[in-house]
Amino acid sequence: MKKLFIVLCIVCVATWGCGHVDQTKAKALVVSLIQKIDSDKYDETSAYYTDEFNAGESLSVRIAKYKELQDAFGNVVSMQCISIKDSTDPDDRPIVKLMYRVKHTKLTSLEAYSVVSQNGDYKIEEQDVNKE
Repeated sequence: MKKLFIVLCIVCVATWGCGHVDQTKAKALVVSLIQKIDSDKYDETSAYYTDEFNAGESLSVRIAKYKELQDAFGNVVSMQCISIKDSTDPDDRPIVKLMYRVKHTKLTSLEAYSVVSQNGDYKIEEQDVNKE
């Protein structure tokens, strides 16, 4: 029984605290989400977010926000990753923080994303969109 406990502790530590989030994969995830939103495929966006993010608001509320942002900013013309860094989230999990400058037909936005590894997949833990 003691050996089982030790093995479980090692597995938990190895799964939770080790490794890092690959910046290239994190960038690809964010670009794909931005393109999905720009294509009005809002119902497909939940797969990009962590379970906690999805539990925080319903898809219908998120869709309303997407539409409001698209009305204000317009469609995406171009995007550029202007900052990327490895960090940790409040739970001390490895994350990648990315900042994008996204030029839209009406306005330009600065968009911040935090990407984590969840259940073997990369997911967006936080997203913040502001007018530049």
